[in-house]
Parts: sequence; structure tokens; C-alpha cells
Amino acid sequence: MSLAIRIFRSDRNCLLLLLLLGVALFATGLGGHDLWAPDEPDVGEVVREIHLTGSWAVLRDNQQLYFEKPPLYPWLGALASLPAGRPTEFALRLPSSLAALLGLFVVFYLGRGLFGRRTGALAAVILATTYGYFMEARWAHPDMLWTFWLLLSCVAFHQAYRAGGDRRFLAVFYLSIGLANLTKGPHGLLIPLLSVIVFLASSRDLGFVRRMGLAWGLPLALVPAGLWVAAYRSTGEAFPLEALLLRLAHRFTRGEHHAHPFYHVLISLAAEFFPWVLLLPAALWQTLPRRGARPDRDNAYVYSWILVTFTVFGLSVEKRGVYLLPLLPLLALLVARVWDLALLGWEPSPADRPISWLLGTSLLLALGGAIVVLPKLRVQAPDLLGPAALLASVACLGTLLALVVHRRRGGGAALAAFSTGLVVTYLVIPIAVLPALDPHKSARAFCHRILGVVGDRPLAMYPDYHPTYVYYTGRFIPVLRDREELRQYFSSGRRSFCLIEDDVYEAERRALDPNLEVLDRQQVGHRTMLLVAGGAGTVEERSMPGMGGP
Repeated sequence: MSLAIRIFRSDRNCLLLLLLLGVALFATGLGGHDLWAPDEPDVGEVVREIHLTGSWAVLRDNQQLYFEKPPLYPWLGALASLPAGRPTEFALRLPSSLAALLGLFVVFYLGRGLFGRRTGALAAVILATTYGYFMEARWAHPDMLWTFWLLLSCVAFHQAYRAGGDRRFLAVFYLSIGLANLTKGPHGLLIPLLSVIVFLASSRDLGFVRRMGLAWGLPLALVPAGLWVAAYRSTGEAFPLEALLLRLAHRFTRGEHHAHPFYHVLISLAAEFFPWVLLLPAALWQTLPRRGARPDRDNAYVYSWILVTFTVFGLSVEKRGVYLLPLLPLLALLVARVWDLALLGWEPSPADRPISWLLGTSLLLALGGAIVVLPKLRVQAPDLLGPAALLASVACLGTLLALVVHRRRGGGAALAAFSTGLVVTYLVIPIAVLPALDPHKSARAFCHRILGVVGDRPLAMYPDYHPTYVYYTGRFIPVLRDREELRQYFSSGRRSFCLIEDDVYEAERRALDPNLEVLDRQQVGHRTMLLVAGGAGTVEERSMPGMGGP
């Protein structure tokens, strides 16, 4: 009996495989580096203030009301932080990691219900080894948790539909979309409801809408958000519903950041679904519904969710690759069918050529990336050269091994070897790459130097809010919004300090007090932040290690 048959012969074996895979990929080194801007420190600061104030209903960020996103992820981060008594990097990322692991199980059950046990297990393996899913499982962002709720709603509705409208599965469906709404907002309701309507319309079964229990289901979906609103109002604060809805509408129709044209979705999707995107054309060719073909409702179900999710984010002005995260499990199901086809033992296999293309292109990209990036790192960031060379070496060797296996054992075995190589390659990232990047991406060291100089004297930011400095200094920092506020701040006569981006300082310094001086600077991510001081300095400031002008 082959290994593939032994692994896939029972649900228990498949789930054990996915458990080991998920724990290895999503838990290794989870707290091994600091919170990185822009999003992680924002979540960390909200959680820190939950612990400081004891307020779970009314969230604050730098003492200001926080309604950038709904509260479910910060709540879970705060719960995970309770054992330590404060937020830690591990605790803040734990909800994402657990959601990613549970997502593998949900994809398995969805794939098993649609296409069989082996396809479900292969889809979960593909999903776990997709770059976007692997990386997002390791960040303190709400997107992975949101993706899990959408996945759960997807499998719950499918089970309810097959059972003729089973209320138990429908209740799970409505609660899941309600929790998705409490994680990232109303599109957590919109996408699942539109997806099932498109599916029912394509299946010519809109009559099922009458059995969906909308009359009780939609109120059930609104219960999680309703409980939050009730708890919010019980504190005496007016719930900012209008401001929240206007903000969400503004981000969808105009965008605050990351505004891109429609085709940018395709570019982002290719990066997020790498390297399995190279098999996606073959998967679409094998599975795309064709005119005159026998109706396949299971296939139509997957494509309905893909179409709606892709369209919603394609129409949004604000586009980030992470917004496409809910698409990855669905695309993994399609690619898993190609892998399953390669395991059927046909001679010749229709999957062999696309698998060869996947392996060959992956090797060329790994080699090309190493040739381009490593010489630049040698000059610009020599401390990153070793981890990058290790990552490139493991990626190339893993792909070479898969090519050898493909020649000797066929495409199905080659994809197993390729997946194993991806797992090893991905493990290099949290073990070696992310810790090496930490000094370049984290503001912690800079914040410690700031505290050593500033002490308890005034400290402000201009003109934008950067939560990483509030989180790592552990003190609230007012934000000065315009030049007049900045001028008044430095004209107080006291020794005062301000964090200003270098390009902003260059544009503003002629209009400011000529006695301002730059005490320290550090590049954090793609920004260089300056610590600027006005008023009489002290000997201690000028003798601090690392202090000095530009």
C-alpha cells in the first residue's frame, strides 16, 4: 500500500497530518520578533489600553476612540495576553495562528464534502504552503480570523444546502458571518450572502432562498455586533455608527491608502497565491464550467464564492494583497484537483506538463531572485546576507529534489516533494530571516533611546500618528496636525521633543524655530523618523549613545 493511500484512507490520518503541518508552520518562532508597523503595533496598543483601562467595549488607541476595525481581534489578543498580564508578540499573534490552523481543518472538510477526502487534504496542504496564507498566519492582523469565519460560513451553507436546509448548519452559517462582521465589518455579511445567491441562481434553485431561514438568520447574524453596541452604550458613550459607516464607505469608494486600478487585484493575487499560482491556469482549465457540459453544482459552488469575493475587492478602490486572503482556500481547492488528477496514475497524465512548468518556473525564480538580491544585500545590508542565502539555497534544493522525483515517480509524488521543500523553506523564514530583519523593521530600540533622552518631558508626533512609538515607549504621545500647532508646541519655552519623518522635517524646518536640533534618527521600515528637540538641552542628552545630529 502506497504512502499516499495510507495517509488518505481516513479522516483521522488527514487531520493529524494537517495538525502537524499547521503547528510547524504557524507556531514556530511566532513571538520571535517585534511588532512591525504599520498594523501590528496598532493592534498591540489597543490591547495594551484594554489592559490599562479595563474597558473592553470602548476601545482606545493613544487615548483616542478606536473604530478603525471592529473589536473581535483585539478582544482575542487581550484574552491571550491575560496569562502574561500584558500584551506580548506571541499572544497578539496567537489568534491569527490558531485561525490559520483551524482554517486548514475547515478547508479539508469543505473539500471532502465537495470533491472527496483526498482532494480536501491536498487542498489544505496547498493552502498551508501558500506564501500569503503562511505569512498572514504570523501577524497580529484581523484578516486571517476574518478568512476563517468566511470559510466556516462557506462549509456550513454547503452542508445545509445538501441537507435540504438543515437549521443547525444554517445557524452556523449565520453566526459565522456575524462574527466575520465583528472582525472586519459589513463585507463579512455581504460576501457570503451574495455568494450563496449567485450559486443558487446559477443552479436554478432560487427557491431554496425560502428555506434559508433569512427571517431568523439575519437577526442571528447581527447578534454579535448588537451585543457589542449594547455593551458600548452601557458605558455612557454614544456609539459612533455614522462615523464608522462613513469611514468604511470612504475606504471602499475612495481609499485612504493602497488605491490601485482593477488589474492590481491580479498582480496581488499572483503574489499571495505563490507558488501554486503557477498551477492555477491548469486548474482553471480542468474545472472551469463550460457551455454544454454536464452541470456540476459542487464546482459551481466554489466558483460562485470566487467570483463574488474577487469582484467585491476588485471594485474597492483601496487594494492590498491581504484583502484577497479569503480567495486562497477556494483557489487551493481548484489546484488540489490537479494534484489529485496526477495521483490517478494515468499514462500519460494530463497533469504532468503543468506540474513540470510549476517546478521549472519555481526553480528559475528562486535562482533569479538569489542572483539579483544577494549581491545587493552584500553591499546594502550585509547582516541579511546569511539568512537570505540560506533561504535561497533551501528553496533551490527543494525544487531540484522535486524535479528529480517528478522524473522518476511522476507528478503526484513530485508535488509531495515540492510541498515538503516549501515547508522547510518557510521554516527558515521565522527561524533565520525575520529575526535578522527585526532591527530594520522594529522601532523598539529607537523607542528605548527616546525614553532615555526624553524622560517625563513633553513628546509629540507630527503630522501623522504612528502607533509603534506609543506601544514601544509605553506612553501616550499627542499628535500635532498642522504647522501652527507644531510652532506653538516648540514655543512653550520648555525643553520639548517631537517625532517627525525626515522628509517632513526638511519641508518644515525653515518655517520653524531655527534652534531645533535633530538628536537621533532611525529608519523603521521604509520611513526614517527623527527625534527633534527644541529649547535648552542638557549634557546628559548630548552624551547619550547613538545621539547626534544628521
